[in-house]
Amino acid sequence: MVDTSSIPADIILCNANIITMDEKRPGAELVAVSGNKIIGVGGNDDLEKFKGPNTQIIDCGLQTIIPGFNDAHCHPLSFAATLLYVDCSPSKAANISEIQALIRSRAEQTPPGKWIRAAKYDEKNLDEKRPPTRWELDEASPDHPVILIHYTGNGCVLNSIALKHIGIYGLTADPQGGHIGREPDSREPNGVITGRNELVEKRIPGIDQEELKACVKLATKQLLSFGITSVQDTGWNNNLGHWQTLKRLKDDGHLPVRVSMMIGTNALAEFQSAGLSMESGDCDLRIGGIKIALDESTGNPNPPQEELDYYALKAHEAGFRIAFHVHDIVALETTLASLEYICKKIPRPDHRHRLEHCAICPPGLMRKLKVTEAMVVTQPAFLLYFGESYIDAVPSKKLSWLFPMGSLTSLGLKTAASSDSPMIPCNPLIGISTAVARRTETNKIIAPMEAVSPLEALRMYTLWGAHASFEENIKGSISPGKLADLVVLSEDPTQTAPENIPGIKFLLTMVDGKIVWQA
Repeated sequence: MVDTSSIPADIILCNANIITMDEKRPGAELVAVSGNKIIGVGGNDDLEKFKGPNTQIIDCGLQTIIPGFNDAHCHPLSFAATLLYVDCSPSKAANISEIQALIRSRAEQTPPGKWIRAAKYDEKNLDEKRPPTRWELDEASPDHPVILIHYTGNGCVLNSIALKHIGIYGLTADPQGGHIGREPDSREPNGVITGRNELVEKRIPGIDQEELKACVKLATKQLLSFGITSVQDTGWNNNLGHWQTLKRLKDDGHLPVRVSMMIGTNALAEFQSAGLSMESGDCDLRIGGIKIALDESTGNPNPPQEELDYYALKAHEAGFRIAFHVHDIVALETTLASLEYICKKIPRPDHRHRLEHCAICPPGLMRKLKVTEAMVVTQPAFLLYFGESYIDAVPSKKLSWLFPMGSLTSLGLKTAASSDSPMIPCNPLIGISTAVARRTETNKIIAPMEAVSPLEALRMYTLWGAHASFEENIKGSISPGKLADLVVLSEDPTQTAPENIPGIKFLLTMVDGKIVWQA
């Protein structure tokens, strides 16, 4: 029996199949919790060692306990906001007429003049194979400004009132990194905006505080129902105001999940002026690094090497862990060159700089990646949801380079997993299933040699997620002394057929030693 305290436990979960993620003790039957910490991990025969007169005993009936899931790359406030939007995802709308019906229904419940926000449409999955136009949105809601946001978050469709409100007319120039769709042989905007939405975002009123609290409540309930106890907010434009919003939500008790927040590249100075630096905060809310996504912040898909080096060195010199946005092979090459440059100029052991996405990685660059000692933060379920697009866009000889989780693991590179929510659903079991099976929605298998074991996939969503934010000493495994963030599942995902893993039921989620969600 391993224990760190003689104090009686507040809660003991026993008669369980515990996957600890702790190599010193991979399996157990009992976990004892006092306050917000795990004080003991062992067998059922250790129950009396931790039982006190007021201890709550939970008999798990051989159900499985795992560490709380850690979504290492997501956008929690954006995800929360989308829960208030009209859901126009493929499962809700197969064509433009159905999008119109959904927006029309919301318009009937919305005072004239108030913005209607809709999201998650994907023109590739619409019968028409194109986005709707401003006039089609006008038909659905002529008296409200309407924005319909693409599922990627990059691009949208605006109706006529919205275009006027934002100030987009025939003579309006395309924004940097974006494109205003226009009628053939005309400069008349058709409402379709592709690329960066900065011009749009700056002129649309944000949701108010009450709406924010309401949608965050919905979002955290969903996160906890999926066993997610920690998230890493990786927005490239996260500024001091974003941090203050998260802190206010935390202080008011509206954000029970733990948050490690990346700051945006251009926000470094304002954080430093406010006396905030790497690791500022605590285990509930902390600054976890800096996100460099020059393709997003500048609109240039492949910014010059010198520009990337400048921002990377600035962040590295300030002691920040860097999360590089790596969206293609060119970005991977420049990122690896930049890592080599900054680590040579200012050596820093165990820097744990990260490559976000790294969806395609040729073998030669993978070897260079190992030399840099950087981590990869990947999104396994992209193979499920976007697999058909990858098959169409990527030459067959390069398909084996997609999401090479197996090769990364074989090379000893720690790879954390995530959802990039709201891009896709945040259920980690879907990601675990996909990391193991590598199946698309139409049941095609992409690069099966890059599959990982169910146990490794589980590790990617727990221990390696904690490692990615330098928090493996306090969470990520079920070990004495660590935070009591736990999940109870109906079945063991490491002993379940990959296709059945998403069907495993979440039964209980514990954060900080408190049961915060229960089926």
